[in-house]
Amino acid sequence: MLELKIMNSKGVEILKISNKAKLITSIVGKVLTAMILAGSLLGAIIFLEYRPVYEVSYGGENLGYIGSKKNLQKNIDNYLKYGDSENVGYVILKEKPEYTFKFAKKDVETKDEQVYAYIKDKCDVYYKVYAVQSNDEEVCRVETLAMAQEIVDKANEEQKKFTKKATLTISEAYEKEVETSTDIELAVADIIAPVKKLNAEITKVYNTPAAATVVSKEILDAMREDNRELHFSIPVQTYVITSRYGWRRNGTEFHTGIDYAAAIGTPIYASEDGIVTCAQWKGNYGYLVKIQHTGGFETYYAHNSRFAVNVGDEVKKGDLIAYMGSTGRSTGPHVHFEIRYNGSHFNPEDVL
Repeated sequence: MLELKIMNSKGVEILKISNKAKLITSIVGKVLTAMILAGSLLGAIIFLEYRPVYEVSYGGENLGYIGSKKNLQKNIDNYLKYGDSENVGYVILKEKPEYTFKFAKKDVETKDEQVYAYIKDKCDVYYKVYAVQSNDEEVCRVETLAMAQEIVDKANEEQKKFTKKATLTISEAYEKEVETSTDIELAVADIIAPVKKLNAEITKVYNTPAAATVVSKEILDAMREDNRELHFSIPVQTYVITSRYGWRRNGTEFHTGIDYAAAIGTPIYASEDGIVTCAQWKGNYGYLVKIQHTGGFETYYAHNSRFAVNVGDEVKKGDLIAYMGSTGRSTGPHVHFEIRYNGSHFNPEDVL
């Protein structure tokens, strides 16, 4: 048996290969080379005739082939996270699609878009809407928070002239079928209608129609000619002065009285003895009480929430005449108090 010895530079044997081993090594090398060539040939044939695809199934139903699992799953994940419109609240997919890797002939049709559309259709989509409630009862649903806020703002502006007001709130709601309102004015009207009805009943209770009760001219003339000394008092017991008599800061509007602010429902009292000549709605004054005093003096109590007197009532200084509100042209609960002499207003602080 022949042997091949390999020595290093110092004459030490480092490898010994027999002829038989050399033969085996040669055969193995040739086999591996043949296998690589065969694999390459098979790969070339597959590349020319076939392509990699994914077979997709959902809920046990075969949906067909797709070209890219990565793209399909990315689209599904984005849809589950964001939906396909701004008012989508959340999306639920009850099952996950299943993927099977395969080689298919190149003429086999892939259905990436159809498969994605099918899976989207299987999702439960919940849309976020905004519910406007009046006294905890839902009035309407709208698609945007801005629209809901506009309805509330307009309704609150309309409510300023009423004694009783609705409490308006906005809350988020989620629904699968979107049925929302786009008519802001109609929504405001639906809020104001029951408010008007409620306040009409209050007016019946607290207001006597002017035609039914009127203070006679003789009485008023006699009071104007009575020159007894008057000592006016502030018409509320607890208050904060929010606006004084005189030009407002903008320099374009003159304030004809003093504003005393407190909570809605705060009692308002007669500033002096007199006779009630007005207890009704008066435009920007809202619900207004006017009292005629002796010597040509008259006091105004505006923006009330309700009355405690009627036209023609004789009142004494300190008698309850109304309750504080924010009716008419008002930015918050207060009583606008005026003192007039022969019809002309002057600074109440000059005589209080």
